[in-house]
Amino acid sequence: MKKIIIIISILCLSEIGFAQNNNIFIRKEDNPELKVTIDAYFGISLMTQYNGFIRYGYIQIKSTGETKITYLSQQQFMQQVTGQMVSKANPNKINYLEQKEIMWQSFENLWKIRYAEYPYDGPNKLEKGWAGRDMAPSEAQWKFLKQYYGYSNFDQFLYGENMWKLVKDSQDPAWQSQYSSLK
Repeated sequence: MKKIIIIISILCLSEIGFAQNNNIFIRKEDNPELKVTIDAYFGISLMTQYNGFIRYGYIQIKSTGETKITYLSQQQFMQQVTGQMVSKANPNKINYLEQKEIMWQSFENLWKIRYAEYPYDGPNKLEKGWAGRDMAPSEAQWKFLKQYYGYSNFDQFLYGENMWKLVKDSQDPAWQSQYSSLK
């Protein structure tokens, strides 16, 4: 009987020693490789919607690759990018329009990237867009948007620095002329 107790004790001790020496029991908090992080960005899409030419939102991207888009109205978007409203994409309440030297009206003019002419009846009906085709950029313009901003289709949300760069660049008359000339 003593021998059986000694053998069982040795086996139990060896199992405890094995368990302490492998990585199976590392707590998630103690291993940064197991933590999931989330980065949040403001974003826009040129997909027309019922209340405007631009879809506004913020995009959350998990370190696992999972993406979540939360849609915002234009007013909510502007309040969040200027730090007037709490936002996961702007927890420090930075006025990004001021920081990046962007006029808020520049967002209003982004329809011109997609359309050659203002597409609806109303006071802006005679206003011209910059697009090479009636309802979409030309092939050369798409290539330009993809090369410089990573933007390749209307459904795509352009976010982060690429979004800010496109909006800022679109304010420049030289950029507008260059983009319009691409056929």
